[in-house]
Amino acid sequence: MSVDGIQTARVEGSRRLRADEGRVPFNLPSARLWRGPALVLIGLIFVMVGGADSELRAPDARVGLAAKAGIGPLGQVYGQWRPDVWPLRVAASRLALFLEEPGRPLSGTVLWPSAIAGLVAGWLVARRLLNLEASRLGLLFGFAWFGSLALIDHSSSLGFDFLTGMATIAALDRLMARGSGWVAGFWTSLAFLSGGWPPLIVVALAVIVLGRRSADFSIKLIAPPVLVSVLWFAWAAQAASIEAAAAALAWPLTQTPDWTLTLDVFSRGLPLAPFALLLVSGQLRKSLRESGRGMVLDWLQIGVAAAIGGSIIPGLAPAARCVALMGILVAAAAGLDAAWSRNLSIGARRSFWGLTLALTVLWIFVASFGGYLTMVVFPYYRPVGIIASVVSAVAIGCVWWAFETRNARRSVIAMLLLTACLKLLHWGYYVPEWNYRYGQGPWGRAIAQWLMPNWTLYTTHEWSEELAWTIGRPIRQLGGPRHLAYPATPESKHVLLLEAEFENWPDSAPKLIKVASFETPYGARRILARTEGVLLSPNGRVMNGPTKGD
Repeated sequence: MSVDGIQTARVEGSRRLRADEGRVPFNLPSARLWRGPALVLIGLIFVMVGGADSELRAPDARVGLAAKAGIGPLGQVYGQWRPDVWPLRVAASRLALFLEEPGRPLSGTVLWPSAIAGLVAGWLVARRLLNLEASRLGLLFGFAWFGSLALIDHSSSLGFDFLTGMATIAALDRLMARGSGWVAGFWTSLAFLSGGWPPLIVVALAVIVLGRRSADFSIKLIAPPVLVSVLWFAWAAQAASIEAAAAALAWPLTQTPDWTLTLDVFSRGLPLAPFALLLVSGQLRKSLRESGRGMVLDWLQIGVAAAIGGSIIPGLAPAARCVALMGILVAAAAGLDAAWSRNLSIGARRSFWGLTLALTVLWIFVASFGGYLTMVVFPYYRPVGIIASVVSAVAIGCVWWAFETRNARRSVIAMLLLTACLKLLHWGYYVPEWNYRYGQGPWGRAIAQWLMPNWTLYTTHEWSEELAWTIGRPIRQLGGPRHLAYPATPESKHVLLLEAEFENWPDSAPKLIKVASFETPYGARRILARTEGVLLSPNGRVMNGPTKGD
């Protein structure tokens, strides 16, 4: 219809125009109801799925061997006290041994305690972030922490001791939230039992950096670790020797400074760690303080202090890595949250888009090469390659759309999709390929098939801990070939040697019978041999008669 030449629209009388028309016709559940379960689910998917699929490497296998030897003030490997294996790590793996079948060592014996410790550390800090009424920040931190390379792998071979890290992070979390009380002292004591005195130095650095009266040095904070350290020293002196206890305390000082710690931690925090650089913006830091989220800056300061201390103080790196990683990833989550809420300055916004573009371009190369391997070179990984390719394409398209519309939220979603792709490729392709190509499992299991579960395997030198672990038999190191004759017994003894050792076996040592030879990944040979004598089954029955010459 037309009124004075002006076209107007006709409104039906039965229709009502409402100010809230177009909104969602139902209310979403409160964030308090779903943020906790969502955070737990993120951790379980990223860390626990395939958490024990990887073959153990030397640092983890060392703990597993010590756990089988029993709990002591220090771990025992090949019958020798190890100054770098502390009792709490051994005790945690010892508990996990109940899940293991005799003669079949499981990687989960060591990897599950590490994975659970990483989960607990992340949940503790995420809970504090959620208590700040920052649900989105807490969930983004969950993606950053649980989806990082360090947590996905959670292997000590990366230099991260997550059991020590969990105790140290729990102590720092309590220190920031409730001050230096007995609980913080308790967690610090557990950190000492897991990693020695380096975690105590990290806690001391945090106290100095925070500079708060409530979080200062106090009797409640200092007394528990001091008492525990005295009791541990007395235990070590009685069970081992004073020299062994002193060697364990001095061992960190024998290590060289780790000058690449910061770069290494930053790389293990991928794919979301680079967004921590957004906190270089003074405006963003000011906004965090004014919004009551100063905890983010506290963790960033502590992480920087731990990274500097771990780089220059000998032996501090293993205890400082987890704390430095925590500081970086809390800051990265804050940067992503600011991008989502459009709370970035012009310079920080440009940095955000630059980081997003750089990570996307990097992922395009990774996805292209990974897709070629999983779908062309190794067709049995094709399902994994197809899923990863589809999700990668969606993420890359989302980034393109975000650049076209200048919508930072779409870029954040794309980065979370890349994090999920990283987990998928690590679980579905990298771990099985590493186990097959470089893990000691195939060789260890090949040797173990010639030995009954209770038979002791003797050596004359130290083999790699991961090989000893996968063999899954008691291993005893001898001082020399002649020691194989003691104690004198008619039972045959098995010995694992290098090919050169077998060929040059001295005449003064017990005569050996070759059982089998095994090719190493690099072309050398391992020889399994046994002395002349009787083979006994696990129930003590004779499996063969005496050999000629007995």
